Amino acid sequence: MDMNGDEGNTVIDEIINSNPMEDVLLGTLSIEDWITLQSVQTSFLSVFQIPTENHHSIDLTSPTSTLIGFSQYGNQLALRYIHFIRQIDEFESLHNDDRFILIKYNILALFPISKCFFYKPTNDVCSDKERQRPIFSSCDNLNDVRDMMQNLVVSLVELTEQDSMLLSLLLVALIFSQGLSMNEDEPSLNDPLAVNRAQSYYTKLLWDYLVHKWGDMQTHRFFTKLLTVIFRMQSAAKMFRDFFRAEFITPDNVDTLEPLMQTILHIS
Repeated sequence: MDMNGDEGNTVIDEIINSNPMEDVLLGTLSIEDWITLQSVQTSFLSVFQIPTENHHSIDLTSPTSTLIGFSQYGNQLALRYIHFIRQIDEFESLHNDDRFILIKYNILALFPISKCFFYKPTNDVCSDKERQRPIFSSCDNLNDVRDMMQNLVVSLVELTEQDSMLLSLLLVALIFSQGLSMNEDEPSLNDPLAVNRAQSYYTKLLWDYLVHKWGDMQTHRFFTKLLTVIFRMQSAAKMFRDFFRAEFITPDNVDTLEPLMQTILHIS
């Protein structure tokens, strides 16, 4: 799913434009496919079943403490993503540098997926406006980030119905996307063909699962809407990253960040 400009068709574009008769074949799941589906879902649930802790204990007394608290929460979440991704055989078999590049440049854009899975209108951190008001009055520019993230998570909830199988496959397919970060400094992969093969496999598996669940027409509509949501995920991640980079640009502030957060915010 190459997100760099108009160079070539994405895997999703190719599926959307495929022949309807081919869709019937694509919608056939083998026993091996079901084993893979269940394995990915089980790994996802083992990592994300319990929401990340401590987001309600963030120190809101100052902009600096608030930002540090968010960075610590983000560090916990990033570690969960890495733990899940490292259970995918196709990811583990990649070149070491390629694994690092995909984690560094893609994980931030994937944060809304777990937020979607955790989401409950009555108590989700994105919709807890009363608690967040002091945070965003002390960090005014974060209002836009919060609003964009909240709207994005709600869109994901509506699109995916919080289906853990769907979300786990989507997460895996997107981790193999070079260019997802919209960062022109993102380096080239050592073995892009291996990454493309892995992404094609999991994108097709997602398609087949949805055809099995919904049928061809609804699956077509889902993937069309999904493209728009992916673009919004990219934009939200870029806005979030740019905001935190601006806030932590001083040496003193950078030192307060966990090394992993420095990496995924592209500060180091």
